[in-house]
Amino acid sequence: MSSDFLSDRKNALENEFFARQEKEAIAAMRARNSAKARRDALSDASGIRDSDVLDAIDSAGIEVETLTALKLIPLVAVAWADGKLDESEREAIEKAAAQAQANADSQALLHEWLLSPPKSSLVDAWKGYIRAIQADLSEDASRNLQSELLGGARQVAEAAGGFLGFGNKISSEEAAVLDELAACFDS
Repeated sequence: MSSDFLSDRKNALENEFFARQEKEAIAAMRARNSAKARRDALSDASGIRDSDVLDAIDSAGIEVETLTALKLIPLVAVAWADGKLDESEREAIEKAAAQAQANADSQALLHEWLLSPPKSSLVDAWKGYIRAIQADLSEDASRNLQSELLGGARQVAEAAGGFLGFGNKISSEEAAVLDELAACFDS
């Protein structure tokens, strides 16, 4: 065998090896960038900044649209707790939806929820989903997610409560719904 032939084979082998390494490195870089882009979108839509929560949400396969629903369902459930939706509650929900950057489909669904209470099966599905993702969250991440999701619901409950800004701003019905939603975060 000639040394040129061996040299050519050696070079071909090296080139193949490094080409494969380069492809794998590029694929890994793309995956990291894609994961970062998903987490950034989730953060923008939710306002959540805790990287553990965002990682857990992303690894659970929750997309921006799902997260928008996760944020809005507690607001609507609390607003309808007393059987009626006050204008100040409606405004608080619409403001939260705008901050969550709800897309057209989410806006249409929200519009339906503002006209009549959502079905109890929707709230039950939300509770089940929250319970299911608890296994993937650290204690801090769970606490932060609870704060993010239920903080807005508490603001909606307080929006129409009290008399001339005085007294208990959260009705007993709203408090019961808030407690029921918060129980989903208990391990």
